[in-house]
Amino acid sequence: MNIGDKIKEQRLKKELTQEQLSDLLNVSRSTVSSWEVGRNYPDLETIVAISNLFGISLDNLLREDTEMAKDLSKKVKWNKYYKRILIVIGILAVIYVGFNGKLRMDEQRYLKNLAAHSWKQDDYKYAGSYALKEADVLYSTYILETGFNPIPLSERHPWVIARKGKLVVEVKEGNKRYVIIAKDNDPSVTYGATVEVDEAGNGIKNDPSWSKEKEESLKAYLKKYQKEYTELLKETVRKRKEVIS
Repeated sequence: MNIGDKIKEQRLKKELTQEQLSDLLNVSRSTVSSWEVGRNYPDLETIVAISNLFGISLDNLLREDTEMAKDLSKKVKWNKYYKRILIVIGILAVIYVGFNGKLRMDEQRYLKNLAAHSWKQDDYKYAGSYALKEADVLYSTYILETGFNPIPLSERHPWVIARKGKLVVEVKEGNKRYVIIAKDNDPSVTYGATVEVDEAGNGIKNDPSWSKEKEESLKAYLKKYQKEYTELLKETVRKRKEVIS
């Protein structure tokens, strides 16, 4: 006997019409009818209500109805699956809100520090750009606006570029130092590249694609202006610290 037959049997024992039973269970009469003819099944909550109403155990109500048991088992599994999805989505939402809040606080701190150290907005180049001129050195930086952005976290922290005549350096997150050698800055340059250097201005990373001739040329250029690069990088690190502190 399937669950539809048992519902009908118990309804008749209680001398209830389909309409009366539907009122007691807060469903439509057609829904009760579809249960009794086996077109569909009650949901889990309604099955519990039927069990309580008729005073029979869930085991007796569901016994022998293998299709109903399979359907109920499937629904229980899907409910657990959806709950897990909702939990994961909730956790991700909390992480996103917290992370975004941290980025917004950082952004406001950077902007406050820029104003305190007399940096000026430089939007004629691009939005979020700031510049500071001191003696013969021009410093520039960029503050990334908070919000959805594909730029990696490591690139979200402000960098500072310093230009002194034909010499250009950059300081990034972790005080990583770079020397930018380019024909646009110095027409006498044979090979252009961005070279990571240490505090003393010595190259510490070489691109495997560089030819031996290019590598030697870049080393010679760094050596020629090593003192100037060292001083400029030292000051640029200080400027970046002022921005992010």
